[in-house]
This record gives sequence, structure tokens and C-alpha cells, in this order.
Amino acid sequence: MKRAILLAVLLAAPAGAAEEVKAVDAEGYGPIVENDLGAAKQRARDDAMRNCVQQVATTHLTAASETDQAQLLSDKIYSHSEGYVRKFSVLEDRRDGNTWVVKLRCEVSEGKLDEDLMAFGIAYRREGMPRVMVLLAEQSVTATQASGWWQGGGNASDLRVAENAFMDRMSRSGFSFVDPEVLSGKLKLESVGADPNVQQAREIGRLAGAEVVVVGRVLAKPVGQLEIPGGALYAAVANVSARAVRTDTGQVIASSEFNGRTTNDFEQSTAGRKALSDAGRQLAGDLFAKIGKAWARDQSGGRRVALTVGGVDDYARLAAFKAQLQNGVRGVKDVQERSMENGKAELEVVTGGTGQTLATEIATRKFSGFTVKVKKVTAGAVEVELK
Repeated sequence: MKRAILLAVLLAAPAGAAEEVKAVDAEGYGPIVENDLGAAKQRARDDAMRNCVQQVATTHLTAASETDQAQLLSDKIYSHSEGYVRKFSVLEDRRDGNTWVVKLRCEVSEGKLDEDLMAFGIAYRREGMPRVMVLLAEQSVTATQASGWWQGGGNASDLRVAENAFMDRMSRSGFSFVDPEVLSGKLKLESVGADPNVQQAREIGRLAGAEVVVVGRVLAKPVGQLEIPGGALYAAVANVSARAVRTDTGQVIASSEFNGRTTNDFEQSTAGRKALSDAGRQLAGDLFAKIGKAWARDQSGGRRVALTVGGVDDYARLAAFKAQLQNGVRGVKDVQERSMENGKAELEVVTGGTGQTLATEIATRKFSGFTVKVKKVTAGAVEVELK
């Protein structure tokens, strides 16, 4: 009996977190052909489910009006609506002439929808397809501490297992990753250590030409073994903690922390590698679903762009620029001042576009009392000089 319980523990996976669902109501319509009510009811139900999913999807993404992305949503998301509806109830079911009408209340899985929107690269393309760099320190099941590939030394076969699984999953969805070899001669990474802070991650990403850096730890740990004839069955699990950081502003876009699924093998080291690899794939799904939601929120409600303003020798000059920026530059919804010191001010601008869009609007607008020269631009930050 004890052996059976232990085997169940070794093979069991941790319970997942509660699924995020959103309840929405929608109507669907099905034409009645040759008086076939059954087929008409099915068409109406499918149409209502599609409309439920479309409501939730468009609250996460505003790009659906663009022709190519609207087609992608239609082909990949809306045509498989039933897969996102966890439960539904019929609120209304009736015939209206030659059409069957049904009204459903659907519980739509937001988590799965978010992940698939990212998997199909919709929000990613809208964000300008930023390049990603991965800095995951990993610890094998037999090691005593985590180390990163950037530190050098160690057993290379124990490194980059989770990272490779992470990158493989996202690369197949169109994401582009920066090869760390581009850093050769630019930075001595050995001194960074296994836990780069946000500033270090930003610097590494900036030098590598990446707009987003994923930094964190994936630690494989043994969780037990079961003696069997001729050997033993080993089990392992990986603990994951990671976050995605913008290299231009230092903003933490999203973070993820979880215990991976239990993996097992007849060799302890292989069980550990399986745990690392599985955790890398889990991290890709969880972290980028959260990033996608953050990007979609920015794309629909307004993006925060860091604006550095030079040439502000007195506060009145800054106040005049802020007023014209907020009232006269297209797309600007709000301007907040963060600091002013030594002729330089740090502002945060909420805008409907990217940093490049904001820079274009500033560069092509005539300001009263001074000229504005754009000196540096990224997707999330702009630097200008007042003359």
C-alpha cells in the first residue's frame, strides 16, 4: 500500500492555479434550411459561442480591425470558439421566421485565449516584434547552486536546458531571440553573477540589441524515488522565478513564479533535465501570456512612454513645453512629470502609439517659443532637446 502511495506521489503533477474565466452574453443566428431545425440550432449555438469569444478577445486586443490580423483571428481563434468556452447556459432559444436565434451566457477562458493570442503572434507584431534575450540561471538536480551560461565554467550539458525549451516554444510562434554571441568583447558577463538585477539585465539587453530581457532562475530538485526490481524510479520538479524587463525603460512587464510539473525517469539526472525542460515550456506559456495581456492593454488604453527633455534651464520653459505637448501633439492623452534636475526633465507620456509614433509627432510639430530636436528613440522611450 505504501509503495502504491509513493508511486502516485512520484508521478503526480502539482495542481494548477485556478483558471481565469470571463462571463459574457451573446446572441447567435442559424438559418433554417429545408426545415432542419437541429442543424439551425447548432449553427446558432456556434455563432453565439463565436460572438462570446470575440467579445473577450477584442477587450484584450484592438488590432482586430486590421485586415491581416482580423483574418488571423477569424482562422485561428473564432473558428475554434468552443475550445475557449468552459461552460455555457442558454438564456433564450427561439425561432424567428426562417432563422433560429439563441442567446448564451458563456464562461470564456481568458488564460487560454491570452496564450493563444500570443502564440499566434498578434500582440507581438503590434508591439513591433521586439527582440528578446534570455538570462535564465539553471540548477541541475545534482547541483548545489544555480549558474548561468554567461558565468562560464561548469558542466555545459547542465546549462540552458530550460532556456532552450523556452526559446523553442516561442520561436515556433514567430518570436525572435538575440544570440548571446553578439556580446563578445562588449561586456564581461562573468562578473554579473547568477542573479542579474534589473539594471544589469537592461545593460546586457541593450548591448545585445534586445528590447526585452527575460531574467530569472529555474532550479531542479529531487522529490523522491521508488526502489523497483533492477533499479529505482526517480522524480524531480523545477522551481521557476522569472520576469521580463524592457531594456529602454527598465519596466518589469510581467513576472512568473511557479512549481513545475513532476517528471520522472529511471536516472536521476534525466528526471532533472526533464523537469528543467518542461518548466521552460511552462514559463514560455505563462510569462508571454502575461506580457501579451500587458501589451494588449497598452495598445487599447494608452502606452506609457518615458520622455527625457533636455534644455530646460528654468521651470517655466518646461511648463510651456508640457502644455503644448499635452494640448497640441496628436495621440498624447496625459503627461506626468517625474523629475527635473540640471537642465533635464523626466516625463511620462501616455500616448495611443509607440515611442516612434510620439517622436514623429513631436519632430513634425511646430512649437511656440522653441524648437524641439529628437535625439533618441525606442519603442518605450524618447529623448528630446529644447532649443
